[in-house]
Amino acid sequence: MRRNQKGFTLIEVMIAISIMAVIGIAASQVIDAVLRSDKISVEADKRITLLQRTYQIIQRDMMQMTQRSVRINGEKAQEQVMYAGENIIDSEADGIIFTRNGWRNPAQMFPRSNLQAVAYRVVEQKLERLHYLYPDQSAANEPQITPLINNVTALKIEFFYKDEWKTSWANSGRPEGIAFIITSDDLGEIRWQFIVPNVDGNNGKKAS
Repeated sequence: MRRNQKGFTLIEVMIAISIMAVIGIAASQVIDAVLRSDKISVEADKRITLLQRTYQIIQRDMMQMTQRSVRINGEKAQEQVMYAGENIIDSEADGIIFTRNGWRNPAQMFPRSNLQAVAYRVVEQKLERLHYLYPDQSAANEPQITPLINNVTALKIEFFYKDEWKTSWANSGRPEGIAFIITSDDLGEIRWQFIVPNVDGNNGKKAS
């Protein structure tokens, strides 16, 4: 007996291939979107972690600010315990320099005190922290520079004193609080406010 053998026609095969191709393209696009979303999520998490760490570093320095005069670029000691404003420490925006206490030196192992001169500035769109080995640094002593945040387009520093925020500080003492207003390309404007403890009752000249 002869049997009739039937198979797929060319048209049916082409239709099946087309369907599989469409499904493959759709699946590829979904996988690509998931991978891109995951990459964006990972980068966002890293950015948030970096911001949190930067905030903690600045907060720690502010909480340890001490009533001690500062030097700028090895010049003679200034009358103020804190200097802040445009182009301080060669900043391309606002900058700030002061002395902090509490720099750990267990059993006095290192040839330095517990005081540390620190500064913050913006250079090439990077928020940087500077610290010096000695609080009375000379012009020959280069600071240690730690980059903190990239893509910073602006930095403004404000000072809280007597129930109001001030845009400049011409006082021989310390304010009650300090705010960093950071502008970033990807995050917009961020405002961080820090408490400065142990403010003296007499803070010299009035802030402007």
